[in-house]
Amino acid sequence: PARYGGEEFVVLLKECSLAVATRTAERIRGGIEALSISHDSSPFSKVTVSIGIVHTTDLETNDAADLLRAADAALYEAKRLGRNRVFH
Repeated sequence: PARYGGEEFVVLLKECSLAVATRTAERIRGGIEALSISHDSSPFSKVTVSIGIVHTTDLETNDAADLLRAADAALYEAKRLGRNRVFH
């Protein structure tokens, strides 16, 4: 994992399936939600995370910039769909 921007992080998983990546993302999301850190301006009243997943088989490139753009788009779709979720 690495911080990528103000409130954004990137987690790279090498040589794993989309199913493993999704389960990992759900464990991260659920673990943060379970901490129940108070956040008054959140609609959930606590800190949550939205996670966008991209798998290299989804794209015709392994270019890092293309992968980050696709992951960012998936992240914003997770937020658009209501936050506190994983989107692929």
